[in-house]
Amino acid sequence: MKKKFYKRSVAVACAAGLLAGTMLTGCGGSSEETSSAAPGAGKLSIMCWSNESDFAPVLEGFQEQYPDMEIDFQHVPSEGNQYQQKLNLLANSEELPDVYWISSPIDNFAKNGYMKDLTDTEFVKALPDIYQDAYRYEDKVYAYAPDSWVGGMFYNKDLYAKYNFEAPKNWNEFLEQAEVFMQDGIKPISMAGAQLMDLIIWLHNTEDVAKDSTLDEKINTGEKKFSEVYAGVMEKWYNECVKTGIITQDMIGISDEQRMDEFATGKAAATLTGAWAISGVLEKNPDMNMGIIPYVGTQGNAYTMGAVNIGIAISSKAKNEANAELFLQYMASEKGLQEYQKIQNSFLGVEGVAYEVNPIMDPMKQYAESGEFYFPSYNWTYTDSMEPALQKGTQEIVMGTKTVDQLLSEMDEKLAVLIESNQ
Repeated sequence: MKKKFYKRSVAVACAAGLLAGTMLTGCGGSSEETSSAAPGAGKLSIMCWSNESDFAPVLEGFQEQYPDMEIDFQHVPSEGNQYQQKLNLLANSEELPDVYWISSPIDNFAKNGYMKDLTDTEFVKALPDIYQDAYRYEDKVYAYAPDSWVGGMFYNKDLYAKYNFEAPKNWNEFLEQAEVFMQDGIKPISMAGAQLMDLIIWLHNTEDVAKDSTLDEKINTGEKKFSEVYAGVMEKWYNECVKTGIITQDMIGISDEQRMDEFATGKAAATLTGAWAISGVLEKNPDMNMGIIPYVGTQGNAYTMGAVNIGIAISSKAKNEANAELFLQYMASEKGLQEYQKIQNSFLGVEGVAYEVNPIMDPMKQYAESGEFYFPSYNWTYTDSMEPALQKGTQEIVMGTKTVDQLLSEMDEKLAVLIESNQ
């Protein structure tokens, strides 16, 4: 039996200590100098939010090519912002692993010199522009992102058929069907407390981004205020979703697992998510007959949720830079991409690589290929501050302790401070 030279890290324990406000000695990188080992030998450190069990096929395939390399694989969960907090801590202490996963936008990391420039690598050049652009800063590409995720509204086909409903073709049909479901005590849509703003994103995509995809970029620079862009869809969200009872106060205390239970058991007719949720729903209800539609607008146009997926970066101060480059080259190979796509259950942006998606997701292929997908927080420069503020603010609106206008003003003030402090 071939020996596997990869090991689990204490990264999860480190992240837990970080969340508790405790500094743990020895977390993160070591004080070793840059490795002098030949490429393919020596060490390689990787930090990822996929767990080792899920990621094992990729690691094993890589080690088949480089059996003498010792891999330190660190798993840090993404929940509760643990991964981003850990990444920030390691960057600030100059202890980033050789290879790490990073979400867009990358402006702050690239500006501070934490990322190796990958622009001229063959694997980056093979990506379509939309995939390169997601991790571009000042005309340089700093991460390899070969896939995208696309989601939408998953709905219970059997429940819809019981009411002689077809999946809504526009926003108004969604509202009309929601009213009928509510009359019978069925939630039109299951939502968790952190996701109350998802229907705002739905409306932002179909009513705003479909007409002008640069709006959130203008928010980042201060060219437009948050309120100028989001006031219309947030008022619509409040009047048509909160006041009507589609979004309710009990949702604030519901976890993601609980909202998926509601959908799987027929207590809710639909939910907003991506392909990663399919297996969990079918585990809860193997007989579930579900479909998916994109976000549909008031005019029947479609512009669904999605984004170029998380990028893979090399530290600008990688101790094992040559091995890090070998790893990304493997990730970009046909075998590496196929194994990675199975983990992500995503759509690949690389031509000529055969892969499959769950048949339930087939209707979404056209939107992945056309680029008609969007997720605002992936495009906010200050998403680490903006997204939690918007999540909290929407909960307060639903509770009746804050108005839409008050939240819009708070977002404007927060952004003004963030932009000023980074000039």
